Amino acid sequence: MGTKAAARPAWAGLRSSWLPVPGDAAGGDRRYYAVALMTPVGLTMYLVGLPLVAWLRLWPLFAANVFLLLLWVAVMTTARRGQVRLSAALMFGASLCNGVGAVVYFGWDFGGQYVLILQLVATVLGPWQRRAAAWLAVLVLVVFLALYYYSRAVPPLYEIPTGLLAIFYGLGVFFMLGLATVLLDHADAVADRAEEELAEEHRRSERLLTNVFPQQVARRLKAGEEPIADRADTASVLFADIVDFTPFAARLSPEEVVTLLDSVFTQLDRLVDAYGLEKIKTIGDAYMVAAGIPHPRPDHAQALARFALAARDEVAIPQPGQDTLQLRIGMASGPVVAGVIGRRRFLYDLWGDTVNIAARMESHGVPGRIQITEGTRRLLGSEFDCQDRGLIDVKGKGKMRAFLLEWPRPA
Repeated sequence: MGTKAAARPAWAGLRSSWLPVPGDAAGGDRRYYAVALMTPVGLTMYLVGLPLVAWLRLWPLFAANVFLLLLWVAVMTTARRGQVRLSAALMFGASLCNGVGAVVYFGWDFGGQYVLILQLVATVLGPWQRRAAAWLAVLVLVVFLALYYYSRAVPPLYEIPTGLLAIFYGLGVFFMLGLATVLLDHADAVADRAEEELAEEHRRSERLLTNVFPQQVARRLKAGEEPIADRADTASVLFADIVDFTPFAARLSPEEVVTLLDSVFTQLDRLVDAYGLEKIKTIGDAYMVAAGIPHPRPDHAQALARFALAARDEVAIPQPGQDTLQLRIGMASGPVVAGVIGRRRFLYDLWGDTVNIAARMESHGVPGRIQITEGTRRLLGSEFDCQDRGLIDVKGKGKMRAFLLEWPRPA
């Protein structure tokens, strides 16, 4: 699809070179500018025809040609001003007048009635609603048939020699069918570009959806599943925040605050991907990550511990022109409930005692250190060094035994 659309870029240049498309034009309005390619053709046809009918002293026909020439000028002028529907209505009238006039003045064998073929194309591509376009197309077909039977019953007002008439007929048919092909080809190219843009928008929305939700949850959401809720018997949850961020941010401009947070959270996002975890959300300067949900994994505690250590050390590396930052990290393991809530702004979130304890481990933690629960310490086994802090007073939980996590022991 993309290859086909890219193979015909010249039509857009041809259109925009004399009739630029407004940036806010859309749908049928935008398609109409393809139809408006006929405007210079109509102008040229009557500019060439006026001297001919004047030389033949066909003054009624001369007056009709002047009227139609002015009508085509109005078509182009209104289109350039963005008055799309008025321009389309004027073109519709001009084409009907041209077809009727050609048959009345010169007869069916002149071939001027084939301009109504172009009118059918213009009606389909025009800025009309489908029902209105269908009725206009029916009107064009009725006029075409009426002209056919009229030409069989009533002789033309002007007789043209047979040889010259055959030339006019052949040129008229060739010209009208050729221009109809050009318009259809142009409309096809416009449709190809629109489909490619739609496909790109779809890909962008897919990327956005998978940035907001885990892939498995995003697929369920697109499938219309409701509600989306899961339970994990064992998972690990981590909270991290920047130490003394509030007084530090007070010295910065809003732009510098956003830039700083974006830099830190981008580092953490990269580590989340590297360790195969799930970023849940950010709250101010706090960052929440989980392992073992929505995808169960037996090593959820080990994976999240490695992430915590890497995040702590990477954020602590001094950045040019910035103060050295520290993270305070808390981590807990146990059962959690996960699901999607909200209607206007969906949110994938976690609930349960494990989540609350992880948040308390962070808020009651030590700057630059990773505080974990006794349950997480048991899951880590002997692979990691941990410093026992003993019992600490945890808000809402009373006394809890906590540990400070260190890098894995060398093999």
